[in-house]
Parts: sequence; structure tokens; C-alpha cells
Amino acid sequence: MRAAILCCEDSPKWSPPTSTDDLWRNALLRPDDEFTLFRCCAADEFPDPATARQLFDVIIIGGSHYSAYEQLPWILKLQQLLPQYVATGVRLVGCCFGHQLLSQALGGRVGKNPSGRFVLGVERIHVDEAAARAVGLDFRAALEHARVERGQQEGQQQPAPQAATPAVGKPAAATSAAAAGGGLEQYAAHKQKQGQQQQQQQQQQQQQQQQQQQQSSGRGQAPGPEPETGLVLRLVESHGDQVLDLPPGAQPLAWSDTAAYEMWALPGGAALAFQFHPEMAPDLAHDKIWTALCCSGNGNGRLDERESAAAAEQLRRGPAGVDSAAFLRALDAFVRSPLPPAAAAAATALVSASAATTSAAAGLHVAASVRAALEERLADAAEGVRGHARAAAAAGLAASTAAPELLTALNKEAAAAYGKAADAAEAAAAGTRVAAATQQQPLQAALASLTSMETQLDRLAVVVGALEAEAEAVEAEVAAAAAEQQQQQQQQKAASAATVESVRA
Repeated sequence: MRAAILCCEDSPKWSPPTSTDDLWRNALLRPDDEFTLFRCCAADEFPDPATARQLFDVIIIGGSHYSAYEQLPWILKLQQLLPQYVATGVRLVGCCFGHQLLSQALGGRVGKNPSGRFVLGVERIHVDEAAARAVGLDFRAALEHARVERGQQEGQQQPAPQAATPAVGKPAAATSAAAAGGGLEQYAAHKQKQGQQQQQQQQQQQQQQQQQQQQSSGRGQAPGPEPETGLVLRLVESHGDQVLDLPPGAQPLAWSDTAAYEMWALPGGAALAFQFHPEMAPDLAHDKIWTALCCSGNGNGRLDERESAAAAEQLRRGPAGVDSAAFLRALDAFVRSPLPPAAAAAATALVSASAATTSAAAGLHVAASVRAALEERLADAAEGVRGHARAAAAAGLAASTAAPELLTALNKEAAAAYGKAADAAEAAAAGTRVAAATQQQPLQAALASLTSMETQLDRLAVVVGALEAEAEAVEAEVAAAAAEQQQQQQQQKAASAATVESVRA
């Protein structure tokens, strides 16, 4: 297998021998494999989309302490490249940050955990087995194989008991199975059965706890697909962000109580992304992450006392407390299987659709911004007309003329013109949204609609300008009439005063 590992972490604590490269090499490497490291954030290194399919069978995007939505140059560049990699037909695998950035790059949405809390510990991942098998992931078979293998390892490490000396702290059945002469196979079979019984008990306990939580809090389970057979994987998690909306066409594969989309894939397995860390041992997560959040005083409140204690208890259980080996076994078979041509074609189509949607969204954003500016300009003009109309109406009322009726009508006309402008702008925006939804040259349609809208608003602005001029003329006319009436009243008063004086004389 030829794998490209995209390292998205530059924190010194994740340097060799616990770097992204080291962890994934240890998780998947075989003697004949070729692993190529690309230091995305530290050295601005990325695979060339033109040669990615010829050089690599899979591209793995690892975790990071950065957020997928940060506007950093290397993140923006990688986000632009990921759809190009998918379109070439090379398989992609995203882990944690890689899971989120791949989702975002293909049209999904990423944000803070809805709970507002940082998630650290061993999470129970509910798998939709039918959906997982449809893309080439058989977790049940891998889980059973891992349990048998672990039982064999424990059997090989089991010391031979001395005669007449019972094993302290060991169940009698387990001791006799290892020592009764049945051999390794019998002991492994016993351990396998014992593990199955433990899993059933854990599942029953979990169901009871969920029912109790629902009854006490009124909350249902986290959104996500119902698992076909209730298969649960225990895996290390460490994240403050998560995928909130999947990319168009993506198939959800798993969920948990803290994340609706723990794992998803493109049809046929062209891309696989998951929130958890199968490559990271629990003790490593405890030493590198838990201690930083809980012991250094720099955790910034991301874990409270109860959360810190729970995370420590989960991570200290060691490898026996997680199903990382089973997940990695299924993942290993997945990445080494050839990508069906139909899956590659479907992925290319999804990427094209996502690009069209993104372009349309960009056009809509520009159109909305310009529309707002045009509406603001038109609103100012209409407000000016209404101001002149109000002033003229006041002058007309003072002069007791018939002009108030004219000015009232003029004010209504100005308001109607502004209303038409808003309606026209909304209609133009609706036309743009329809064009984007049908993905028929979305950006061109948005710009054409924007031009039409601007033309309509310009015409309405001319009308409003004419109304404004008319309002000013009427205002002047009313003012002149009022002045003339006032002059006549003064003349009448003067004449009356003169008449009175002459009578007195």
C-alpha cells in the first residue's frame, strides 16, 4: 500500500515518536508499504492533485489542535485541495480534525460541540452495521477477531499454575480452562465466550442507563441512525468541535451520545471520516492531553472536576478498555481494498455538485450584499421624499389650502414606490435562489439576477427622484400661497385700522 499522511499538527508535544506520522505508521504499516509524510501546517507541504492518484492508494488526514474553520493559509489551502483529491479517485481517510475539514471541504458544516463542553475519554460509538458493510467495513468480524487474538495473547502470558495451589484472584473456570490440558484453543474459546458475555452485559447496562436518563431529563438519544444490531465500539475521543451537518450525499455510519456524526463515508467508500482516535492508545491520550487540560492549570475550564475524573478513569484502563485494534483491523482491510470505479465516479459527481453549490452560495452572498446596499440607498431617497412631503403638508395645513390632500397622496406614492423596490429586490433574490437550487450555472444566474435587480432599483430611484422634485415644487407653491395669504391678511388689518382711525377722527 502507498499511503500519504497529511500531518496537521505542529505542537512540540506531538513530535516523534508520537507524531501523526509515527502513530499512523504503527497503526497500519506493513513491511512492503510506502508511507510519505506531508507536513501541511509546519512546512506547507501537500500532495499534488495531478499525481495523487498515480502515487498513492490512500491519503490520511490526521488530527490537530487547530479548528477546521480557522482562517489560516494552510487550512484554507488544504480545504481547497481535498475535493480535488476526491475527484481524482484516490481514497481519503480523515481522523478528528481531518474528519471535520473533509466534511467542511465537501459542503458540510463544522462548529463547537453543541454541549459547549470539551469531550475527552473513551466514547461508546454506535455503528450502523448495514451502512458500514455497504462501504466495505466489517466491524463485527474485526471485533471478534481482535477478541480471539487478545485471548490468545493472554493465554500465552498466563503462568502455569502449581499443583494444589489455587490461582489467587482468578475465577476457577478460567484457571481450569488454561491448565486442564485443553490447550491454547480451548482457553481462547473460553475467553471469546467470556468476552461476548461481558459485551452483552455492557450493552444491557447502557440501555438501562439511557432509559433512566430519558425518564429523568426528558431528552432522547443523540440524533443519528439507529444501529442495525446495536454494535458498539469503545474508542478514544478528544475534541471541542464536531461535524454539525454532513456533506451532500455522505452516508452516516456511526453516532454517540456526544456527537450525531461520529463517522461517515462517501458512496462506495471513496472517502471515510471519523471523529475518534483509533491510532492513539488511551495511556498516550492521558499523558499528552488529559495532563495538559487538568494538571497544568491551562485547561481554560474545558474539563470540570467531574469530567476530569471520568476521563482519567476511562483512559487509565489501557488497551483492554478500547476497541482500537478491532477498528484498525477493519480500517486496514478497507484502505487496502481497491476503490470500485463506480464509487470513484460517484465521488467525482458529488464533488462537482458541491462545487456548484459553493459557487452559487458565493454568488448569493455577493448578491445579498449588493442588494442590501441598493436598498439602503433607495431607502434614503424615499425617506427624503417623505420628509419633504411632511414639511409641505405642515405648511399647507398652516395656510389652510387644499395642498395637504396632494401632499398626502404624494407621501403614499413614495411609500408605495419604496415597497415596490423591496418587493422587486426580494423577487430578484428568490430568482437567484431558484437558480442556485437547480445548479444551472448558479453563479452566472446570481449575477444576472443581481444586474436585473440593480436596473429595477435604479429605475425606481429615478421615480423617487422625480417625486422628490415634485414634492419640493409643491412645498414651494404652498409656502408662496401661505406668504401671499399672510400678506393679504396684513393688508386687510391695515385697511381696517385706517378705517377705524378715520371714523374716530
